[in-house]
Amino acid sequence: MDFKSAILAVARKLGIPAGHFDSVGIYDWPEIFKKIESRFIIRENTNTRFNWWWENLRKDSISLSFPQDDAWRHLNNIIDKNEKVWFVAGAPKGDRAKLWLFEGTVESIQQIIGQFHHFEYYLVSKKYEWLLTEDHHGVLTGLGTVKDKLLSLSPVKEDI
Repeated sequence: MDFKSAILAVARKLGIPAGHFDSVGIYDWPEIFKKIESRFIIRENTNTRFNWWWENLRKDSISLSFPQDDAWRHLNNIIDKNEKVWFVAGAPKGDRAKLWLFEGTVESIQQIIGQFHHFEYYLVSKKYEWLLTEDHHGVLTGLGTVKDKLLSLSPVKEDI
């Protein structure tokens, strides 16, 4: 089973309805990824891979370190619970070149993240106003309008 199928299976097992979390169709995700990249990612060349976005973020960002690797538990303190967002998940092992695109509410996404370990993910405003990402080092980074909310959590701050 690929990572996308595993995520959807967990969502259904948890009883999360498709209206609160679902995958984005194969014909829609390329344009969404392009918009995310144009707003938040520095593309130095055509070899910048989707799965290395966190290493190529625009410099206007704020990062917090979560030594317990539990930044996902705080997402609902940053994102409005009724807002649907893009959720981009990178496979934890196997084909790390793939990112899977979903849309859902933060509470649903938190439930799903809690069932998996050590994978990188991005949450993006559907209006492309902000991006949050947690890398495999337990660092939560925010860009755009989400930075002030991220700072209000204040574990260990890192300016980037």
